[in-house]
Amino acid sequence: MAQAIVALDSARTYLNDVQKQMWKDEVLLPHLKEAYRDLLQVLWLNGIPVIRERTDNPIVITAGVLTVPLPTDLIEPIWLKERAAGSSEAWLDMVETDFEPDRLKDIMLRYWAWREEQIQLLGATTNREISLRYWKLLAEPVLTTDPLRFIFAEVFLGPQTAGYAAGSVGNTTLAGELLYAGDKNVGIAGSKLDRIIRSNIKGQQNLPARRIPYRRFARSRLLL
Repeated sequence: MAQAIVALDSARTYLNDVQKQMWKDEVLLPHLKEAYRDLLQVLWLNGIPVIRERTDNPIVITAGVLTVPLPTDLIEPIWLKERAAGSSEAWLDMVETDFEPDRLKDIMLRYWAWREEQIQLLGATTNREISLRYWKLLAEPVLTTDPLRFIFAEVFLGPQTAGYAAGSVGNTTLAGELLYAGDKNVGIAGSKLDRIIRSNIKGQQNLPARRIPYRRFARSRLLL
């Protein structure tokens, strides 16, 4: 897995500055961070497995509590399961709803809703514990030695970083040639990103079972 310096060196090739005369590491790093945020959004929208995560330990929900404490790197929940707190029972699926249902509490949580960037609960009359799977943030590179945390990330981040850098000094022509900006302008960075995404999706197709992305617009919810 490449380090940030690989993406920075790649950016300098597009900026015609391989000798680092103008675009030194500290000057390019803010542009790399912006490019990295673009990458994260695309990974999330395409359901790429590198940003799937699960909690290592069960999350205990005390009786009557109406929200779930969230991991600091959470973008969006995928699914929740529950069982009695402190037990070794099998996990039971919880049902996602648009809003918390107008029902009386019982011994189980049963329902959850992703609302106001919180996992909202109906609450239970007993202590429960939750297993959570979710889409996560990847830590942005801060130092040149920081890992990019995604295989071939530097292939996209190089031209995307260079595009932001070129735009920052008024070279809009070069920026337009390089930058990925969604459907309106794919640029060199976008063409490389497309290959990265397609290779990851192809890898998922080799799994023994068909996997469906759990994005907000792909999940099924119970309307109550």
